[in-house]
Amino acid sequence: MTLTPPEVYPNKGTYSLTIYDLRFLQSAQYLHRERAFWQERSDLEGLDEDHFILVVRSEPGREVPS
Repeated sequence: MTLTPPEVYPNKGTYSLTIYDLRFLQSAQYLHRERAFWQERSDLEGLDEDHFILVVRSEPGREVPS
């Protein structure tokens, strides 16, 4: 069952999704560090003012580490 429409995140490649709760200072620090590391291979989606999802796309033939 797909919860996200295919036009948002196509089914090609592997994606890693991480949810961050910014009410905790350490979460904000981790989010900024991870976003800087993945740069153009990532997108940031806001759920509300305190919760964000970091979406990381893998390159073909290369897995996203968990």
